[in-house]
Amino acid sequence: MKRKQLTPFIGIGVLILLTCAGLAYSTRSKTDPPPPVATAKSGEIRLSAQLSQSKVAMNGDGTVSLELTLAADAVLPPEGAEIRGTDMVIVLDRSGSMSGKKIEDARHAILQLLANLTEKDRFSLVSYSDGVTSHFPLSLITDSSRRRFRAEVRSIMPGGATNLGAGLETGIRILTAAESIGNTGRVILISDGLANRGVVDPAALGTMASAAPQGEFAVSTVGVGLDFNESVMTAIADRGTGRYYFMENPGAFAEVFQKEFQDARIVVGSGVEVRIPLPEGVRLTSASGYPVTIKDGYGRFYPGDILSGQTRKFFLTLTLPTNREQEFDMGKIIVAFQKKNEPFSVKLDEPLIIACVADADEALSSIDKKVWEKKVILEDYNRLKEDVAGFIRKGEKGEALRRIETYQQTQRTANAPIKSEAVTENIEKDADALKQQVEEVFAAPAPEMERAQKKAAKDMQYEGYSGRRMNK
Repeated sequence: MKRKQLTPFIGIGVLILLTCAGLAYSTRSKTDPPPPVATAKSGEIRLSAQLSQSKVAMNGDGTVSLELTLAADAVLPPEGAEIRGTDMVIVLDRSGSMSGKKIEDARHAILQLLANLTEKDRFSLVSYSDGVTSHFPLSLITDSSRRRFRAEVRSIMPGGATNLGAGLETGIRILTAAESIGNTGRVILISDGLANRGVVDPAALGTMASAAPQGEFAVSTVGVGLDFNESVMTAIADRGTGRYYFMENPGAFAEVFQKEFQDARIVVGSGVEVRIPLPEGVRLTSASGYPVTIKDGYGRFYPGDILSGQTRKFFLTLTLPTNREQEFDMGKIIVAFQKKNEPFSVKLDEPLIIACVADADEALSSIDKKVWEKKVILEDYNRLKEDVAGFIRKGEKGEALRRIETYQQTQRTANAPIKSEAVTENIEKDADALKQQVEEVFAAPAPEMERAQKKAAKDMQYEGYSGRRMNK
């Protein structure tokens, strides 16, 4: 109840601040330069960073956005060249709810994956229900092992409850205990229901997956159908630096397995860790939805691997103290990663500087239009989708619509002096379409409404989650 009472006042405060920002922005001189872009390159990986504004006002909220871009050169091996092997561990839900088409499609997809693995690859299969079965250890692919694996896969039958935590722990242990042969590692966890045995807390399951970056592998999750808990699956994928997939149709198993396998073969940097220097009083409050940790004066997050030819963008939110005029030297952002099991890093050539100034107009006029525009569309709007999905899941139609309306009002006020056509389209078309989607979900006939809510919530949450992380 308290949260609902506070929401209107928070929205009004945001609107007032953005109105002031818009007025100041409209007075900016055409010759005012945008905040500089800081860049760096190490081997095949390039890093760049740009602030949404270079100044904040005294006694303001001190919030600044930072656009961080991580890109890798296209370094696919030429035809006939040696390709790095992959260690694949499938952790399969075989609880009773997987009966029928789900388990059949899962078995078929695993068999397809086995057909594609090469003699450089290793494979292991774990299945779980009330308990856990490790069907075979991590083993190199040979003709004889492939035949043995196929027979074991075909024998898996569903039944029982869902001890997801035990399955995840077993899959992770297989890779952490394995002798390294230079392969890229992947654990793929599959579930179609709620964890109801053993460890069930999303935070605890996420912590379990956090062993992946230290072990130089990733944990990806696949939610099947409409009855699994997406909060659990996203927490595991985020802490395990892997991907989260939502599949209403289990026939897409093979596509997911193939994507994970192929992507693992073109990793340029694995176990990526982004370190943001934090001067005294400065906080890193969000990083495109990834969990943030603070250690040794750095805000840190782990966005997963960077692939050959891939470009990924992240929008970070920094909060600075504004009690007096001062400059904040943000130091040089570092991105650390592994390349063929050796540590590498790339550091920005120049530090990012943010000034706290007495003149509010001076601070607000330092907003950079292009960075702000991308931040609205790629970060704010996708976060809106995640929020609305949560309200739909709980059956709160009114809260979902109010959240969209607040977003529209806030962005409309901010965009008035900037006149971004892309943001205008986002406000007037995309957000209105989101409203219409909410109306349609709750207009469904009573027998169908529960399913409609589940489907809409999962679809919308997946779009927002993937969009904030640049679809990984």
